[in-house]
Amino acid sequence: MNMTAERSVFVAREGELARLNEFLHTACAGQGQAPSRGFARGICFVTGEAGSGKTALVSEFARRAQEAQPDLVVVIGNCNAQTGIGDPYLPFREILGLLTGDVEAKLAQGAITQDNANRLRGALRVGMATLVEFGPDLIDIFVPGSKLVAKAATFVADEAGLLDRLKKVTEHKTAVPSATTLEQGRIFEQYTNVMKALAAKLPLMLVLDDLQWADTSSIGLLFHLSRRIGDSRILLVGAYRPDEVALGRGGEPHPLEPVLNELKRYFGDIWVDLGQAAEAEGRQFVDAYLDTEPNQLGHDFRRALFHHTGGHPLFTIELLREMRERGDLVQDEEGRWVEGSALDWSTLPARVEGVIEQRVGRLAEELQEALTVASVEGEDFTAQVVARVQEVDERHLVRRLSRELDKQHRLVKEVGIERVGSQRLSLYRFQHNLFQRYLYNNLGQTERELLHEDVGVVLEELYGEQAEEIAVQLARHFQEAAVTDKAIRYLLQAGRRAVRLSAHKEAIEHLTKGLELLKNLPDSLERAQQELEFQTTLGPALIANKGYAAPDVEQTYARARELCRQVGETPGIIPVLRGLLAFYRVRADLQTARELAEQFLSLAQTPQYSAFLVDAHQELGVTLFHVGELGPAKAHLEQAIALYDPRQPRSAAIVYIPGVFCLSHAAWALWLLGYPDQALQRSQEALLLAEKLSHPFSIVFALHFAAVLHQFRRERQVVKERSEAAIALATKHRLPFWLAGATALQGWALALEGEMEKGIAQMRQGLVAWQATGAEIAVPYYLALLAEAYGQAGQAAEGLSALAEGLAVLDNTGQHSWEAELYRLKGGLLLQTGAGTDAEACFGQAIQVARRQEAKSWELRAAMSLCRLWQKQGQREKARQLLAEIYAWFTEGFDTPDLKEAKVLLEELS
Repeated sequence: MNMTAERSVFVAREGELARLNEFLHTACAGQGQAPSRGFARGICFVTGEAGSGKTALVSEFARRAQEAQPDLVVVIGNCNAQTGIGDPYLPFREILGLLTGDVEAKLAQGAITQDNANRLRGALRVGMATLVEFGPDLIDIFVPGSKLVAKAATFVADEAGLLDRLKKVTEHKTAVPSATTLEQGRIFEQYTNVMKALAAKLPLMLVLDDLQWADTSSIGLLFHLSRRIGDSRILLVGAYRPDEVALGRGGEPHPLEPVLNELKRYFGDIWVDLGQAAEAEGRQFVDAYLDTEPNQLGHDFRRALFHHTGGHPLFTIELLREMRERGDLVQDEEGRWVEGSALDWSTLPARVEGVIEQRVGRLAEELQEALTVASVEGEDFTAQVVARVQEVDERHLVRRLSRELDKQHRLVKEVGIERVGSQRLSLYRFQHNLFQRYLYNNLGQTERELLHEDVGVVLEELYGEQAEEIAVQLARHFQEAAVTDKAIRYLLQAGRRAVRLSAHKEAIEHLTKGLELLKNLPDSLERAQQELEFQTTLGPALIANKGYAAPDVEQTYARARELCRQVGETPGIIPVLRGLLAFYRVRADLQTARELAEQFLSLAQTPQYSAFLVDAHQELGVTLFHVGELGPAKAHLEQAIALYDPRQPRSAAIVYIPGVFCLSHAAWALWLLGYPDQALQRSQEALLLAEKLSHPFSIVFALHFAAVLHQFRRERQVVKERSEAAIALATKHRLPFWLAGATALQGWALALEGEMEKGIAQMRQGLVAWQATGAEIAVPYYLALLAEAYGQAGQAAEGLSALAEGLAVLDNTGQHSWEAELYRLKGGLLLQTGAGTDAEACFGQAIQVARRQEAKSWELRAAMSLCRLWQKQGQREKARQLLAEIYAWFTEGFDTPDLKEAKVLLEELS
């Protein structure tokens, strides 16, 4: 039997192929058509244990599908057993690379056919144009901009407009390093938009192989795509080993598991399970594979072979190759395969690992040693690395890899050539990862460590200044080698790269490993500086992953602050202060936040830190607003607005654009201080700036703050519109903090429209979600909204309970900016219960607090509530004097509900 056939043989999977073809037919049916019964549109999975034939099945399916559909483009992304779980978006980066011209390596590897390579080359023009239009921020994050420009200059030079646009995007990212940092929600959205736009022109099959090794970010993007491509001509095909997924990862459930459960709930049965093949199908595979070449192998032989391998594809194929090499199978005079005279089934390996052991054992010693070194680098390995570690001639090794280990023994396969600077690297892959695993597991601990160090050092030499591109791999090698200093360096680089990709979970894993390794180093100034870099990189990742108020965030920044004291005041103190400020303010520890903000401003007023004056005034202004010092708050915010220059590149550590942050908070302060029109102007400026700069987080922020401002102004319909827009965007970009706030505001609008039960339930839902993030800031405000709704519904007791909770939070946290309104609402609810005297005292206290804070808008409301009570008691003149005084203060906002109502009440009292 010709076990070295260049083209793999595929047999006995017609049922599975038919099912996959139905998934493809459904995906390509076109927008507006219903899926075939029992088939979801857009996604399916092929599952089975190692060697069960998943990759072969998907490859044959793709080949047949392309024969049937002349315009179908198949794109493959592979996950990596050694580095995949820490290498963000690896399979999706590979897919986008192929769609934008990175074809030759895959073709050389045999992972794609010549036909598909031609289709990918034909799609290069539309792929680049689509990327520039729908996913410009993915350039230099998913695909290198310089390579794109070079390919565009060669292949689409006649489209000057496209080349110019591509150059412009790439040059901008080079000039503004923060432009290569992107929020995860935006990554998901742009990647999805690129795929959908491409599919409008060419049907796509996106294959994700070995998903059991996928990183968390890739799994998140897979789920996002699956829910968004139902109306596009895209089929996502994922392949994974269910036994590996069931084992979990790092003592926790595998991140793929909840996604699979959700997809099953949403789409139903979208699995082609090779592990459920019946015995008859296994025997069918054995028979069909044997009959791919002439043979005289009878029923007894076939039954014995099936009994020995169970029809397991890899075991069957490798055992037959072993039998040929041993002489258990021979060819007769007519070239037909027959049983050898010495065939003894009892001497054959009982498991596939046994076959691998015997095959490797027959290799020349130097080839065994070469494969052992290769197994340390991973399932994919580099000939130059193996040659330098072994100190042998590179060209000689390449010849032996290609001729003996590839074409003769079929243990490895050539992938292609990669250029790193002036270096030419020859890439190979083990034919199956079981070969690599066997060789690696047979290494002793000491030898394994030595080889990992050797491989790491050679990779460093080969990649030189571009070593950061393989930081994940280098970190792994030096960790396994126990070379702590280098492992720490590359874990920091890997963590920073993951943060730039918004792969926050992967960043946390890399950085946490690095911090653990740092504990093994002796105390020194250098170690403290290294740890400070780790902690300040870890902080933003934790905030994005767990929220501003998570205990881990405080612990990280507190440690970073302590380290700053050890190493001396450096620019590293700025991100530390920002992180601590955000934590304490959102947790409503306003005294600590104020101290930090004042320290920040003192630093920023020195020449060394003057570039941070905008941030410092912003932080102090916002903190003062929440404690109720509205005048000073407004002054600091206006100073920040005056100093802010939108043309300055923003730091990647800043979540919101400072101008939007300041304008939005200034709008709140201005309204409380009695300037409704100026407040509206600032709010509109914030929205326009966020939209102009196309910054989703800032748009959500501005929408939420605008919704609150319009709630202040009692403009229910606008509150509803702004909160709905914020909910949509916060959901899209996965911003639970702002989603919670917008949900509560929408509930308030619903309640005031008359949908009391629904609105109150939604307000409670939003408040619970808000506090679930650890946030206590603005909780009194949301409880005030809830109390107002209860009052409208005639449920005074429930409203008073909400206000009691709000006042308790206010007393504990010092959030005095809401104090006057809470007392006013309490007075109104007490009136509903008949407690007029107590109500009058609450209105008086509200006025007193508002006057102390110069909160003219709260004072006007409280005065109107008290005047209505006095009007009923016959104290009309006393009421008129009180209301006339505060009404006369206002110079704007006379078309707002509060001032209109005040005018009418004054006329009644006169």
